[in-house]
Amino acid sequence: MYKFIGQFKLMFFAFVLLLSTSCGKTPQLPEIPGVKGPQFNLLDGKVMVTLKLLKANLNVGAKVPIPKTKASYFEVSPNVEDGGTLVVFYLDVADLKDMNIGIGDGNTLPDGRPIPGIPGGVLQGSLRADTELLDMSFYFHKSLFGFFIPLGWDTNGFGGYWNVVINNVNVGLLGAVSSDPQGHGAGIILFLRLDQLRNPQFQHLLRLSKENPETLY
Repeated sequence: MYKFIGQFKLMFFAFVLLLSTSCGKTPQLPEIPGVKGPQFNLLDGKVMVTLKLLKANLNVGAKVPIPKTKASYFEVSPNVEDGGTLVVFYLDVADLKDMNIGIGDGNTLPDGRPIPGIPGGVLQGSLRADTELLDMSFYFHKSLFGFFIPLGWDTNGFGGYWNVVINNVNVGLLGAVSSDPQGHGAGIILFLRLDQLRNPQFQHLLRLSKENPETLY
């Protein structure tokens, strides 16, 4: 019975994916099983990205600087509202403006599989920083910033990818990465385009957000 319910959820997930990317309309971010979000906000001059992991339960939390940055950080904590774990990223635009990475290795997903949305599946000229907290990985590139969070559930090969649109501007890609043939490696990946986040109009929104925070997506 439980196996049937799991297969039904995956079929429904695939159906939502088809609807969200069809008819030439701007794709909407669906609710991925076990995940709420991401939600995008502007708060105190930072791009705030919030993910709720409903199936990950932590009894403690931590605030950790994002590697290779000066003022960006992320927080992991128990989610007292919905249960599970809350992951929040605070991306400082000054950090994004100062990034000048043009050398490095060609990076894939941590398990060696191709990165969704990247031509050839390898992000050339990039740096990848793997962390122990939730086994998260961060990607740094001259035009992109991204992160990957493994979820640890079997998707039976299903995955999905959507444009991230903020104020009618495509600023990146969200991916629900499928599990491998052994049922491992599923996760959430998000890449943000630095040229859009550096846009003066977007930065003006960030300055306004200090006095009037608002949800963008």
